Amino acid sequence: MAQDSQQQEWVSLGRASKLLGVSHSTVRRWADAGEVRSYRTSGGHRRILEEDVRQFMSQSNPAGETADTDRISELAVGRVKRRLSRRRQTHEMDAFAGLEKATRERLRFIGRQLVDLFARFVSSRTRPERFIDDARSIGGEYGRTLVAAGVTLTDAIMTFNSLRHSLEETAAQLASEAQQGTEGAVEAMESILALADTVLEGMAQVYEESLTRN
Repeated sequence: MAQDSQQQEWVSLGRASKLLGVSHSTVRRWADAGEVRSYRTSGGHRRILEEDVRQFMSQSNPAGETADTDRISELAVGRVKRRLSRRRQTHEMDAFAGLEKATRERLRFIGRQLVDLFARFVSSRTRPERFIDDARSIGGEYGRTLVAAGVTLTDAIMTFNSLRHSLEETAAQLASEAQQGTEGAVEAMESILALADTVLEGMAQVYEESLTRN
């Protein structure tokens, strides 16, 4: 591998993660499974074969997918903002009104990550399982942020469900625009629900662990 590593072009784990649009843990999992070739430097840092990354990108991002992803994100973000605005007007967001600015900004960032994951998931033509680790990671980060802020599990789930419903509505709109049959639309919705369930499981695990510590 040492000789081969000198002849090939290799990229860092962070670079591969950025190019592929997935988390570091997902790239590690693919490397461990042999889906992308890798080796470790003398300092213990993982390097990923750039050729495999490029091939993975070409398989996972056919022509037009980037445009699809941008449009899906735009639709979803619009729905999320409208739903959250209605909840604020009905005082359903009071539990979050007193959060520190840094916490609110962190939650907005996590929400954006989830929307981007949803968009990539919907627009991807292959390997839906590649998004599972990212979904669980986002849920875990959402949970850690809310636990640290003292937000109850009930309020956390209520807020997550608001975001979830917006994504489901967006998925239903896209299925309608694509004129999918009933079976295709139901299958697409089941996939979205499964992804959302994984996010929720990641969040719930963090809350469970916090209760165990206390």
